[in-house]
Parts: sequence; structure tokens; C-alpha cells
Amino acid sequence: GKAHETSGGLHGVGVSVVNALSDRVEITVWKDGFEWRQTYSRGKPTSKLEKLGATRKHGTSVTFTPDPVIFGEAPAFKPARLHRMARSKAYLFRGVEIRWTCAKERISAATPETATFHFPNGLADFLAERTQGVETITPEAFSGRIERKGEGGAVEWAITWSPQGFGEADGFMQSYCNTVPTPEGGTHEAGLRAALTRGLKAYAEMTGEKRAGLITAEDVISGAGALISVFVRNPEFQGQTKERLSSADAQRLVEAALRDPFDHWLTAAPKMADRLLEFVIERAEERLKRRKDK
Repeated sequence: GKAHETSGGLHGVGVSVVNALSDRVEITVWKDGFEWRQTYSRGKPTSKLEKLGATRKHGTSVTFTPDPVIFGEAPAFKPARLHRMARSKAYLFRGVEIRWTCAKERISAATPETATFHFPNGLADFLAERTQGVETITPEAFSGRIERKGEGGAVEWAITWSPQGFGEADGFMQSYCNTVPTPEGGTHEAGLRAALTRGLKAYAEMTGEKRAGLITAEDVISGAGALISVFVRNPEFQGQTKERLSSADAQRLVEAALRDPFDHWLTAAPKMADRLLEFVIERAEERLKRRKDK
């Protein structure tokens, strides 16, 4: 069906590796009105597929215990890392509910024992939390989501700009493809930069602001807090760890998705757009001054 049209996992390698490196794996599936179960150890079945009885539930449960022969006795995951990952999945799948539970003795002060993650506004909620208490150039972030029905493609974004930076950083960019984090960026980030730069320059031309010719994509994004998530078919990554997206389709998808919404966002609030344009032009002038001084 369409389950893997925009999946982060494509080939079943992940679950195969977990199975091979686990002392015990138990899979329970509630499907077609029945409950089914099978167990494995070190990659091999330890039971036949069992049909356990009728049920009205739907879904899948996977539990596993890392192999102590490989990982040593009492291996432990890092709850804080898993907690961040669970939260990010809830942001990236807007509207989904993820319930988190962790043994009390495993957690630190920063990680809750139980929590429920549910963010109906997706990345807009994520950005609002990330920038809480931060002064921003525009009162509202530029955010939205566009899905191309039947094409297996979707783009979601949330961006704001701050004159004072975001904590220790002047700006930040977090990007994802099919919910997989891409810390080294890639074509989806390039599409975002291009769309924002082109949109601001078009607005400047419309308002007669000639200094906008100085603007580069780096000026537009350097003082921004930006989140971008794409869902595409058959994504191409650089390296097995998927840290950088290389799909050319992703750049075209992002540029096309943001073009009209960004133009409308700017022209709908001219005072806000003028402040943002002035902010970016000032950064361009500072960049040129630094270069000249150097």
C-alpha cells in the first residue's frame, strides 16, 4: 500500500540488526481481528507464529533485550536521548500522540518518568517552545504545511528571526526527511534558503528597496531559527547514517511549496515585512564591512 511512500526506514535493515543483536525479541501484532505473536533470539525464531485469539485492537508491539554477550551485562540506553527522539517524532507527525514511560531509577532530573507528547500544530509548536522568551523581529513566525496529494510529497516549516540570537547561537537550523534528522543539512535546507532569499528580494523590488541587492542566503538565514521537515518518496542520503539529504527533488519541492506562502506572508503585513527586510539588509552590510576590514 502507501505505508512506505515517505518512510524513513526503507529496507528493514534496522529491525533485522536489532533482532540479530538481541537476546530476546517479541513481536505482537493485532490485525484482521486476531492477536499474533512470535519470539526470536539472536536473529532466529524461538517460537512459531502463534494465533492467540480474537481481538478488536489494531497495532504492533515490539520489545527486545540487548544481547549481554555482545553489550555486556545490564546494558542501558540513554533515557534523555530517547526522550528527545520521542518528542521530535510527535512534532514531526502533527496530531499523533506518543506516550513515554521510563523506569524511575534510570532517569535524570531533566527526563520525566511519564509524559504524553501531542502537538496539533507540529513544527509551529516546536518553534514556539524552542524560542520561548526570545525577542523576535516579527510577532508571528512564518510557518505552514503543504502536502501534494498523490505525489508522495509534503513540506512543513517554521521560521522566526531574532536580533539577539537564540541563547548561545546566533541562529539555528534543524531539518528532517521522513522524520529522520539530517544534522548536516542537504537539499531541503538549500531549498528553504533559496525560497526565503528570493521572496525577500522580490518584496524589496516591489517596495523600491535597492539595497536588497546585497542580500545573500547566508544573510537571510544567519539570524533565523528555522525548522524544516520534508516527506518524499525514495529519499537519497549521503552515507548509511543519513545525516545529509541529497535528493534533488527535495529542493524543488521546498522551493515550490514556500514560494507563494512566503510572498503572501510578507505582503499581508508590510510593517512586519519592512522590519525583517531591514534586519537582513543590516546583516548583509555588516558582512560586507567585516570583509572590507579584513
